[in-house]
Amino acid sequence: MGSRVIRRDGLIIACAACVWAASLSAADEPLGPVFVSDLADRVLASTVGIQSSIDGGGFSGSGTVISSDGHILTSTSVVPRDAGNVTVLFSDFIRRPATVVAVDDALSTALIKVDARDLACLTLSRELPDVGTVAFSAGDVDDVMLANGRASFSRGIVSGIYAVTKQGEAAYEGDVVETTAAVNPGSDGGPLVDAHGRLCGVISLSVSRLRWQGVAVPTKVIVQRFEPLSSGRVKVAAGSTASPVAAPVQLVGLRRNAETLVPHLVGLEVERTWKPEQLPRISWGDERRTIADWNNLAEAARRQRFAAFANTARALDVNQLLRRPPGMVTGIVVSPDGFVLTSLFNVGDDTAFVARKTGQPRVIDAGEPLEKLLAEPEGGFEQKPNTVRKLTVSLADGSRHEARIHARHEPLGVALLKIDAAALPWFDLAAVATSPQLGDPVAVLGCPPSAGARPTLNAGIVSAPARNRGQQFQTDALLNYGNSGGPVFDAAGNFLGVAAAPIEPDTVLGRIFTLPQLMRWTRAPNSGVGLVARADRIRAVLEEMKQGRSFARIPGPFLGIQPDESRAFGENVVIGGVAAGSPAAEAGLKKGDVLLEFNGFELRQWRDLTERVAAAKAGDVVTLKVQRKGSGPRLVIAGRDIETAADLEKLKKSLKPGDTFEGTLSSDDSREFKAVLREQK
Repeated sequence: MGSRVIRRDGLIIACAACVWAASLSAADEPLGPVFVSDLADRVLASTVGIQSSIDGGGFSGSGTVISSDGHILTSTSVVPRDAGNVTVLFSDFIRRPATVVAVDDALSTALIKVDARDLACLTLSRELPDVGTVAFSAGDVDDVMLANGRASFSRGIVSGIYAVTKQGEAAYEGDVVETTAAVNPGSDGGPLVDAHGRLCGVISLSVSRLRWQGVAVPTKVIVQRFEPLSSGRVKVAAGSTASPVAAPVQLVGLRRNAETLVPHLVGLEVERTWKPEQLPRISWGDERRTIADWNNLAEAARRQRFAAFANTARALDVNQLLRRPPGMVTGIVVSPDGFVLTSLFNVGDDTAFVARKTGQPRVIDAGEPLEKLLAEPEGGFEQKPNTVRKLTVSLADGSRHEARIHARHEPLGVALLKIDAAALPWFDLAAVATSPQLGDPVAVLGCPPSAGARPTLNAGIVSAPARNRGQQFQTDALLNYGNSGGPVFDAAGNFLGVAAAPIEPDTVLGRIFTLPQLMRWTRAPNSGVGLVARADRIRAVLEEMKQGRSFARIPGPFLGIQPDESRAFGENVVIGGVAAGSPAAEAGLKKGDVLLEFNGFELRQWRDLTERVAAAKAGDVVTLKVQRKGSGPRLVIAGRDIETAADLEKLKKSLKPGDTFEGTLSSDDSREFKAVLREQK
């Protein structure tokens, strides 16, 4: 089935009914008892580790055997042009020398051959897999084959298909297959395998800086354009009709529910004072050609120059993670009159490190030694906000509209934008918003990072239903620059929230950070810890935000206590601190108290308390049952615990002339307090 696409200035969002319905292929239906373990055995028997060298530089990675007589497909980042000393490590610690058959830099693809017969091999897929289908990666990650005799193996999904451009060691430009299956150092050149066990891509270094996920050059492209295969000169294994590994039922549900959201997805362009910073990256071959006396250098000097290049490249790659990249980010239309919901991160400021001498961010030159890149410029840095100057929303029909920030909700991490439009297709989030449940399968949709691509889909589970005082929840679905602001939903079609900031604490430009300085960033894109603004909390404030109200702090009632973090994973709700002047302090709660009940509701974990407080209203009088371990019996007079002289003074001040009262001596370590909740200020 074809799909209608609408193109406008680099953004294409396909008609949901066509794209997603078409992608719900037979691969979602099990045709036979195919198990992941069986497929893993076939893939790992065909996955190899590869080492090569060139001009003082060493290269390593993975590859896939594609013919029984020893042809192996890999990447030019593993076997670059003019590489020598190519060695292949097979399963069971078998080593074989290899010769280079062909290298195509434009495809980032290399073909090598070992002298062997009857090798296990994978067939090549001649088609692109569908977004949201099961996928597998394998590779010699961290020299695992030397330790275990077999490569590593990982399961995930195809999370996107889009175009990339040339970068560093990866010269390939064109469509790639993105996956959530593990891709780590050493994976490049290795196989990406579809649900049928076919090689559908060669893992590449060509990451999208909007996404920062593992990608592979599709075998469909390689078969068509790589001369040894397109000409038929090299015979590869025949195609397979093997039954696919069945997709989990939850994954099928997530893909089907995605089609109801795609028509309401929008792309958001954000212009700031300074343009996004892309740190320069070149290949070792390009760097080597700039060294005038290279041919006269001794081998030790060549290795030293290569090591310096590799260290600089590594520093630039890691620092690039902290840079907000160019390109469309994600939002969703939530009203017919032009309200668009996105993450506050998407429309927030970056921190620009501006050279005091020039008043501009420093220009980074990849040719400079690492020590100079890390040094401050003459006169030092000045930190300035890289503020938002213009917002443009691109709708699914291709139209573009200037947008303004209508309201912000900082605790949730969302922003409500407004465009001048009417009668828009819109997503009624209030109708399907629900609370997240621990362990539930979820997915997040993202805007496509290139023209002509389908929306991206990352799947995971709810890994913590309440974060940031219940305003957000945590998921292991991968969140990045591209899908921040995208809708998060479950397999039943419920709307769970909006993907929030993918990085913490902030994004920067103009400065290169050292490894110790990088430790400040506790969360980076696709870390596996993603925070999502909860849909039930969004629903509660959306109408107020439409009226223009912004929230700088959590709205609703305030009690004024914080947990004892040293006992956060226990079954008791233990108070770690009480805010001065808070309702809790006025009620008499103290650090170390164990909260047992809230208005008669038993408290087993801190989430129980935050949910009860959030459901209450400012001005409510609540009864808190507390366990407080003391040194012995206590005196209870007029319902008050009299344990100190201060307690007695408070009692005296509360009495009127002529008041009478009775007292008892109690040995019960539980007691009740009444607190009057107040509005957050």
